[in-house]
Amino acid sequence: MVMMYSKERKRMTDISGKRLRRVKVSKQRQISIPKEFYDALNIDDEATVEFTGKELIIRPLIAEEEDFSEDILRDLVRQGYTGDELIQKFSKMKRNIPKALDYMKKETQKQPMVSESFDEYLESLEDTPEDE
Repeated sequence: MVMMYSKERKRMTDISGKRLRRVKVSKQRQISIPKEFYDALNIDDEATVEFTGKELIIRPLIAEEEDFSEDILRDLVRQGYTGDELIQKFSKMKRNIPKALDYMKKETQKQPMVSESFDEYLESLEDTPEDE
C-alpha cells in the first residue's frame, strides 16, 4: 500500500493507480490495514515497512526457507570431518540454525543503524581467528 498526502493533507493522491483508503493512526503509531488490501496481499502475521523519505511502503513478508546444508558440509569437510563424525557434526549444526538465525535477528534489532559503508560492515562480519 503506497499513500502520499497532498500539501493540504485533505486530499490523498493515488500514485500507483490503485485504490487508496484513508486510515487512522493511533497514539501508539498503529494503523489498521483495510481488509480488502490485507486479503489481496495475503498478509500473514508480519509485514515489512519501508520508509523512502516521503512515504511508507507496506509489503507482505515473504518467508524464505534457507538451506545451509551445502555450506555446512563444505566447512566441515575443510575442517577434516569424515564418515560418521561428519554426519553427527552436520546434524548438530543443522539443528542449531534456527537458534542462530534468531540470535542474529535479535542482535540486528539492537543496533538497527549502520554508520559505516556497506563494505566495512561486511568486513566486520568476517570470521576472526578468535571466532573459530
